[in-house]
Amino acid sequence: MFENRVDFWMEQKGLKNKHLAKLCNVSEQTFSKWRQNKTQPNLEQAAIIARELNILVDELIKIKDK
Repeated sequence: MFENRVDFWMEQKGLKNKHLAKLCNVSEQTFSKWRQNKTQPNLEQAAIIARELNILVDELIKIKDK
């Protein structure tokens, strides 16, 4: 199981949901669920987010201990 660090990195970079949601071709509501770790982006979407945040995908995804 994993969780993402979208919220952490967006706060660090000062970006808004609307911009990244548009790049990932999802609604702002879907993107908000990613930020809250209620759902997860797929690998392609994670790569888009990481590229826009200027980080590695590895920095975006965190393995969650059981």
